Amino acid sequence: MTDPLAPIAGLIADFQALSAIGRDPEGGWSRPAFGPQDCAAQEWFLARAREMGMSARYDAFGNAIARTPGMGPAVALGSHLDTVKNGGAYDGALGVLAGLEIARRAIAAGTWARPIEVIAFRDEEGRFGPFTGSRAMTGGFTPDDLAQKRGQDGTPLVEAMAEAGFDPSRVREAARDFSDLHGYVELHIEQGPVLEARGDAVGIVTAIAGQERFAIRFTGRPDHAGAAPMELRNDAFAATAHFADRFRAMILADPSDTLRGTIGVVKLMPNQANVVPGEVRLALEIRDTDGTALSRATAMTEALVAETGAAFGSETKVRRIYGEAPVALSSGMQESLAAAARAHGIRHSRLPSGANHDAGIVAAHLPVAMLFVPSKDGRSHCPEEHTDWAPIAQAVTVLEEAVRQIAEQEF
Repeated sequence: MTDPLAPIAGLIADFQALSAIGRDPEGGWSRPAFGPQDCAAQEWFLARAREMGMSARYDAFGNAIARTPGMGPAVALGSHLDTVKNGGAYDGALGVLAGLEIARRAIAAGTWARPIEVIAFRDEEGRFGPFTGSRAMTGGFTPDDLAQKRGQDGTPLVEAMAEAGFDPSRVREAARDFSDLHGYVELHIEQGPVLEARGDAVGIVTAIAGQERFAIRFTGRPDHAGAAPMELRNDAFAATAHFADRFRAMILADPSDTLRGTIGVVKLMPNQANVVPGEVRLALEIRDTDGTALSRATAMTEALVAETGAAFGSETKVRRIYGEAPVALSSGMQESLAAAARAHGIRHSRLPSGANHDAGIVAAHLPVAMLFVPSKDGRSHCPEEHTDWAPIAQAVTVLEEAVRQIAEQEF
């Protein structure tokens, strides 16, 4: 009996080798951008590409780029190798390794219409800000911009880059002329439960959700928890709890079924059990692939903050800290992926991506497509992150045929 995993034996071996880098004693994998483990992973990637016969280099920001021999604009594939702390082995890394696998097959065939390029972007996970590597490649930074960026631990980006061997003053040189690329395809784990629930081996991504992030503050008055009567309190947390409940109800009631709203950070001050909270700060984000729904939810959230503050006598402040518009992916490249899946009888469906990816940044400059593989129990950014090899093998089959088609088409 033929082993269905035999065609991806090289990918599996690469995965095992890469997975040896960045194992965290506390569990999972920790490869923070520009840290020693991240640098080791990037060096491993470049060395592996050279062993395969590819040219391999860093750009001025530290993105790792490998390319098969050949003339003309290349079809690019890739993702990232950095992780969140105690993250999983698949997020990002699988896309880079799948890119190497496609390059391996292209080199073996020797007849592909275009060269293949594989990119391992730096800092997709945002140690120093969202998608700093792909933003640098698309010309998003000046040296002054980099000088302002710090990690959550206070580490300046310019220091981390210098320690990794890169000169922050040269960041403008990372800005790329995208005329040497034909398109970009990113394979990624879904990071959600949809494909597993549907029983599909792959998912063709239709769009990447836009997002709005806000810092919100409710300010009341701190008082003694025993002496202050309930009816006379200006309790900032009571206002916050009321807002949070109504915010969730608002998201659920919206006609868009792809709208997501999350309050991920809540900080109480003075954060003592015997003091009525005088101030609460929230970090809130809203996501949707529908730009109209995203704008509607943003306006409703701001109005809800004001209404809650007025009802509870709390002062309020809303500050927008980050925003990205939704990104529609290439319809022609989506169809190439779907045609490849149909040709091989591989179960597939189309779905949006609630998470942003480097593909979403590159899409402003190139035709872009994404292919998802199922995440076990929908888990990601944790040690339990897992995808079975069988759907990965099927996804690589789809990817290979689709990239061949994409290389011969104009978009």
